[in-house]
Amino acid sequence: MTLLLAIVPWSASAQIGQHEKLDEIIAGLRACVRTHAPEAQATAAKGIGNTVDYLIKVCSPPITDLDPAKVGAVPPGLFRVAITEEWNTIAGETRAR
Repeated sequence: MTLLLAIVPWSASAQIGQHEKLDEIIAGLRACVRTHAPEAQATAAKGIGNTVDYLIKVCSPPITDLDPAKVGAVPPGLFRVAITEEWNTIAGETRAR
């Protein structure tokens, strides 16, 4: 019984670390979208492709950063949603000017 109780806090702290690492990856992803926004706008203006697809190609984290032991399970579509939200924020800021 003591062993089981000792495992629970370790597991919880591992999950907290995983969430922090995933949050860090998402923050980097959003920063990348902001950095590459001008070239994404230029690509869209030329009719070369979808802006979000372009940003996914440019900003997606390397697979080595997504080790399940470090970040846990990544929900499907999480990166696309984060990129789309950040792009919509940038586009909204641009329209407001």
